[in-house]
Amino acid sequence: MKYEIYFLTLLLICVSKVGFSQTELSKKAQEHYYVNPIIPGMNPDPSICRVGDDYYLVTSTFGFYPGLPIYHSKDLVNWQLIGYGIDRPSQLKLQDDDNLNLFAPTIRYHKGVFYIINTNIGKKSSPDLNFVITATNPAGPWSDAHYIKGAPGIDPSLFFDDDGKVYYTGTNAPKEKISPNEKVIWTQEIDAKTWTLKGERVDVIKTADYYRGLYLTGAADLQITQIGHFEGPHLYKKDGEYFLLISHGGSMWNHAVSIWKSKSVSGPFEPNLKNPIITHRDYPHDAYLHHTGHADIFQTQNGEWWMVLLATRPYGGEFTNLGRETNLVPIDWSGEWPIVNPKGPIGRVTVVEPRPSLPDYPFLKDEIRDDFQTKILNLNWNFIQTPSQQWWSLNQAKGYLKLNLRPEQIFIDSNPSFIGRRQAHKNFTAITKMEFTPKADNEAAGMMITRDISNNFQLLYKVKDGKKYIELFENDGLNKKNRIIAQKQIDAKILYLKIEALEQSFAFFYSSDGKKWENLAKNVDGRLLSNAVGIGRFTGTFIGMYASSNKKESNNFALFDWFEYSGY
Repeated sequence: MKYEIYFLTLLLICVSKVGFSQTELSKKAQEHYYVNPIIPGMNPDPSICRVGDDYYLVTSTFGFYPGLPIYHSKDLVNWQLIGYGIDRPSQLKLQDDDNLNLFAPTIRYHKGVFYIINTNIGKKSSPDLNFVITATNPAGPWSDAHYIKGAPGIDPSLFFDDDGKVYYTGTNAPKEKISPNEKVIWTQEIDAKTWTLKGERVDVIKTADYYRGLYLTGAADLQITQIGHFEGPHLYKKDGEYFLLISHGGSMWNHAVSIWKSKSVSGPFEPNLKNPIITHRDYPHDAYLHHTGHADIFQTQNGEWWMVLLATRPYGGEFTNLGRETNLVPIDWSGEWPIVNPKGPIGRVTVVEPRPSLPDYPFLKDEIRDDFQTKILNLNWNFIQTPSQQWWSLNQAKGYLKLNLRPEQIFIDSNPSFIGRRQAHKNFTAITKMEFTPKADNEAAGMMITRDISNNFQLLYKVKDGKKYIELFENDGLNKKNRIIAQKQIDAKILYLKIEALEQSFAFFYSSDGKKWENLAKNVDGRLLSNAVGIGRFTGTFIGMYASSNKKESNNFALFDWFEYSGY
């Protein structure tokens, strides 16, 4: 079995490099195997809970809105987006100086209620960043955020103990450090009705202790850079003992997951001497899966143990345009400690894995084309930051998505008129049909593919000195280089715009009839959309529609008849 999986993995990698889809190959073995990632595109920091035969999973969204997507599955392989934890601007009680920056969430279920606990790093108006939202239906609506006073740090998690007590587990920086990246994991009882911390706060795991206790004694050959950034703690109870799962090494190449255990929820916790239990840090940077970490463990109704975790798919070298995605890996927890991927390679995530022992439960696949015939936006669409006004409409021009041109621009930390969806494939084609007439030099509308506000390509229809033209603009924030790549004069009320990607090679097209395509630019280097070129860039790439009046007021608008995305 081990060699069969290894062979399928190699075969999958080989065919993917020549353009065949993973889906096509997986069909041959879909009754017995699944393909990672299970949720492609930017879906990092996954957390999961089971309710009977149903599984619910939430991931980080940072500055994208709606925030905290919630996915549903019955077989752990097929997943459906059913809603968002944050989908109303009022939920987070943001002030003028605040913004949206949602870090790693945890989802839990207890006695008929779903809980998501999370950190909004963008909240500047208060020192209280960590909050809880609740729901009786995971698809929503979710409650307004209840901020927890006196809960420092990030990556909070909740644990419901057998005796009815509830514990908060979080990450914080110690008062005195031996390393710039040093963190402590702390736990404290919390009142699940008032969300007030009570009792004594205990630092249960410290980077300094782990470093001195393991590295300096020779029990494990670790570097301080590989054990720093303790984060993403989750507390579990099994066979009367408490286990703490954490991620460490940072969210880049040294990312890893380790586990500790204790007889008491307040410790002391002893480490598994075989930590980390999963990492790809010793893999080359262009390995098919990398950045493995930030995990959550759970048990199926059949008694199997599994782990969800993030990983990247580098391509074109070490570049990771897709961002960090959700992956699934089996666990053997029949002994003292959990063993990740027990049938091998142990402690690794492979592209092809044997399926869970659960009945296949596929969902209807998303349509390639959105014709904007619905009253509300499809769940796949996202904004940058929280909208403070309704600048889009599906009702004012029936069958069209209308975007108002507004002064807001993509370049600044605001909510521009951009609606996008995740890039979920290395190779893709995205097309839209737009009706738009620029009336002033500041007005522009079209397509955009963006990693964040500082790194994107803009394919826009504009006017200057009375002449209309299509322009491809590159915004390279890391290298502080903004430039026009190509320009072509055209006068058309209706324009078709297209972006094609063959891994890191991008091509941009336009057409006035949707049949005869003009190439505006080809072989454009897409690597600026990768987090490999910068530190601390947590997001993935989004593709969509953009309109702006660039710092000036405007009554103009752009109409989009449809948007089509297909990946392979």
